[in-house]
Amino acid sequence: MGHLKDINKSYFSHLIGAWKMAFWFILGGFRLIIHGLIPNLDTEAGQDTVNHYNPPK
Repeated sequence: MGHLKDINKSYFSHLIGAWKMAFWFILGGFRLIIHGLIPNLDTEAGQDTVNHYNPPK
C-alpha cells in the first residue's frame, strides 16, 4: 500500500486517524446545516471546522 508507506503509518493507525477526521467534518457539516437555517446561531461553525485541521498561522 503505497499511501501508507508515503505517510509512514500502519493500516489501523491510518484508519483511526481517517475516522477521527471524518467525525469532525461530519460534526462541522451538521453545525453548518443548522447555521444555514438559523444564521445568527453558531456563526463560527465553518471557521471552527476548517481551523480544527488547518489552524490559522
